[in-house]
Amino acid sequence: MCGNPNTRLLSRLIIDFLLLLCVYCVALVVLPQQLVTVHRGFHCSDASLRYPYRQPWLTKVHLTMAVVALPAAFILVVELLRAAFVPSSAELKQRFVFVGTRIPSFISECYKIIGVYLFGLGLALLVIRVTKFSTGRLRPYFFDVCQPSWGEAEAKESCELLSPRNASRYIDDYSCTEFAASLELLALVRHSFPSGFVATTSYAMCFLVYYAQARLFAPWLRVLRSTLQLACGAMAMLVCLERISTYQNHLSDVAAGLALGVLLASFMAVFVAHLFRQVRVKRRQWPRNEQIYGYAGYYNRATYGY
Repeated sequence: MCGNPNTRLLSRLIIDFLLLLCVYCVALVVLPQQLVTVHRGFHCSDASLRYPYRQPWLTKVHLTMAVVALPAAFILVVELLRAAFVPSSAELKQRFVFVGTRIPSFISECYKIIGVYLFGLGLALLVIRVTKFSTGRLRPYFFDVCQPSWGEAEAKESCELLSPRNASRYIDDYSCTEFAASLELLALVRHSFPSGFVATTSYAMCFLVYYAQARLFAPWLRVLRSTLQLACGAMAMLVCLERISTYQNHLSDVAAGLALGVLLASFMAVFVAHLFRQVRVKRRQWPRNEQIYGYAGYYNRATYGY
């Protein structure tokens, strides 16, 4: 069975799907239910926690479009254009055969590069979840949303009742008294570091910058490539500014998220996807009525880690 090309290809598809499913299930379902957020204290004199709460104009729908729909559409369009305009002598048109059907090159390329991208995005979500729960850093609007109080039931204290000389005292045993805030918002108030929006968006945009540099290498595409890369960078910076201007994260949270996204995208693009690695592929003839699994043709191109 293992020697059957169709079985090998199908097994590879199933393994890739299960691996992605496990990563996203752990990041989005298991960790939020199993991890406990660190109960971090505060100083009443900490001015960085006294910003007013503002409704962010970036939602999870916008984030999904920026990190999933946009990269997938970008990669699909680029591969379709390459399949349509790159000459047959420079680019292989068929790469795999499955159940007697030759799979076009752009389909296999889209599958591999999008798979690597989604795997890296899942790793980013894992790191973000673990870091947020393990640090428990308070957001800039902590006092406005939580309105903390502490002490015995008959002698409740708050920052407004605390004397100025004790304002720098560290308070770690407190409870939130703002009943108008939802439970979701009270949970988010302790998940400031790092910025998840910035980390995932910077990962997506940085990965697209690498991808455009590797795939849109023709001289006549230089201006288009630079424009697309600049747009990706501007989108990442726009998300950074939004998280700071709406007081959703501290400046250090945004910087940490940006660094995480850029470093992870660089690792996935260079060392996992091998976007810039050129290999020599041996030419083989395709006999009639024979199923062939593997590469055909003799050319230089990136293999994206496969």
